[in-house]
Amino acid sequence: MRAIFRFLMRAFLAVTAIAGLMAGSAIYLLVASIPDYSEEFSVTGLSGEVEILRDTSAVPHISGTSEDDIYFALGFVHAQDRLGQLLRKRRASGGLRTQSMQAALPMEVEAALVAYSNGVNAWISEISQGGRGRGAPESLLSRSSIAPWTPSDSLAIAKNFLIGVQENSSAPVWREEVRRQIPTGRPDVPELYGASVGPYLRAWGIPAARTVSGQPIILADIAGPLSLPSQWYLADLRLPSGPVIGATLPGLPMVIVGRSDRLVWGVQSSGLATTTILDANEFGTSGEFLSVLVRLMKADDAVQAMRRLDKFSIPTFRFVIADREILLEWPTTQRQPESPEDFQRLRRDRLAMRQPIFSLDGAVAAQLDTVSEAARTLLPLMAREFWFNDPSLSGMSSDTRVLREQVLARLARWNGDMNRLSPEPLIYWTWVRALQRRVFEDEFPSMEVLWATPNPNLLYAVLSNRDGAAAWCDILPSERLETCQDAVGLALNDALNWITERYGDDPTTWYWGAEHTLVMEWSAIRNVGLVGSLVSLAAPISGGPDTQRASFFDSSASWPFETRRGSNFQAVMSLANANSSRYIIPAGQSGHPLSRFYDNFLLLWTQGEYLTMTTDIAVVSGAAAGVTRLIPSTPAIAQ
Repeated sequence: MRAIFRFLMRAFLAVTAIAGLMAGSAIYLLVASIPDYSEEFSVTGLSGEVEILRDTSAVPHISGTSEDDIYFALGFVHAQDRLGQLLRKRRASGGLRTQSMQAALPMEVEAALVAYSNGVNAWISEISQGGRGRGAPESLLSRSSIAPWTPSDSLAIAKNFLIGVQENSSAPVWREEVRRQIPTGRPDVPELYGASVGPYLRAWGIPAARTVSGQPIILADIAGPLSLPSQWYLADLRLPSGPVIGATLPGLPMVIVGRSDRLVWGVQSSGLATTTILDANEFGTSGEFLSVLVRLMKADDAVQAMRRLDKFSIPTFRFVIADREILLEWPTTQRQPESPEDFQRLRRDRLAMRQPIFSLDGAVAAQLDTVSEAARTLLPLMAREFWFNDPSLSGMSSDTRVLREQVLARLARWNGDMNRLSPEPLIYWTWVRALQRRVFEDEFPSMEVLWATPNPNLLYAVLSNRDGAAAWCDILPSERLETCQDAVGLALNDALNWITERYGDDPTTWYWGAEHTLVMEWSAIRNVGLVGSLVSLAAPISGGPDTQRASFFDSSASWPFETRRGSNFQAVMSLANANSSRYIIPAGQSGHPLSRFYDNFLLLWTQGEYLTMTTDIAVVSGAAAGVTRLIPSTPAIAQ
């Protein structure tokens, strides 16, 4: 018996030691994959030494003697901080990628892509030598070697990006399915087809005559997935022509939205369905898009930029461009008409009209505005009968009557501000969601997205009886003719029942942020189990789908107001001085969950604060997170 006990004890100790060794090895590999920002690397492919100064937020400020060396270094830092993201994007673009470039690229674009690829491969080479945990935690799950990065990989990512901000190719099919299910006697209103919102880029400018500095201001906003790591990566490229700062897309060597010392630019996506143009032209449109960015980065002023862009045609985008004096749009023709029910644009226009002169802080405040123009428009139509004479109060219990009166009184005083600490946004959106279900579920029982995803545009058309749209309020199986006010009253009951079941019957304890939370999941894995919860981020946020910082609802049955898509980059930019540009992304620069720069922007994002990016390198040098130096080991090989 004693021998058996000794055997079991030794076996237990052996298993424990092996488990401890494996855990220690895993921890070592995970920690080893966090890049050290204060290193020196001897690399092949550079013509001269490059310095990469990471500021206190880990934003790289890259200085070198040639454009190619700067692009090389950007590829290097993208791979350092976002290698897993780069590899996932390459796999996602696999159906688009070819081993050779299919289109004749402008010389400057081809050179930039080659240099960038060499930089990515320089970091991959460092990883292959061992001691860096395969460069990213998710890479530990794969034993295969990492294939070299090629210019075609970058072109495929550019093409995927262009396609991603167009209308989804399945949208026409979905619209036709909706159209087929419209019952006889129901009007076919265009708002029926606008329930889902895809990625977009928006930009608008304030002319010099309306700014405190006397120089134009451009405000840029990009909406898309709210994932970890962020879709965007901030960088400062100190080109021989001058510094360029702003948002880069990992996989590409250009600044998509940003500024130089001489020019500021933002991008407005049209949402046009131009997939066939891209497919027919293979990488041609992608090459033109990248060429436009290169020319913007090096233009001396807005007029020169316009001249340099004349020969290009990018159907997907419109650029807003400004120098120190003038504000322009390119292209200057064929502007697509905007929907009159674009409540986000309507709010933006009202903010611009009510303030004659903008400072940079005033422009930031406008971009962070959380007032919903949809709520200010729709709520009076919903509550008009109940604010003054609520016929449905008779027959209700006294507690229900008191609660309903309290809620309606709050909404009557509310200005539409989607503040995360206020109860009114929760009441409003729950009411809207319940009303949409009341009105459309009987006609479209199998198309849940149409009645479960709040669509204020559609409800506005119905409640204002545009083109007879009030007919949708009648319930088809019922012999009685129901009115929209019937539906509104019943929906208010539904909404209050839903809220009280979750939060009790005291409106002073309700708040929007309890339901409206920003949820960001590490895109390397599914958000399941303990690991998923450890690497994901969540925070209550203000705003909604139509506020200036947009947040689109997930519309799941249990948490219908969570947001996993919305604004994932915002910028306010001017050339007034070196420090007059502010940027913010919701997470951090690093894609490594154990890095302190994985989520370092989250608090700023939720509190409505921005990062000031400066073109003055002396300011950045005062408090750096580290300095990386790339030293050429051999002369650069001609490509």
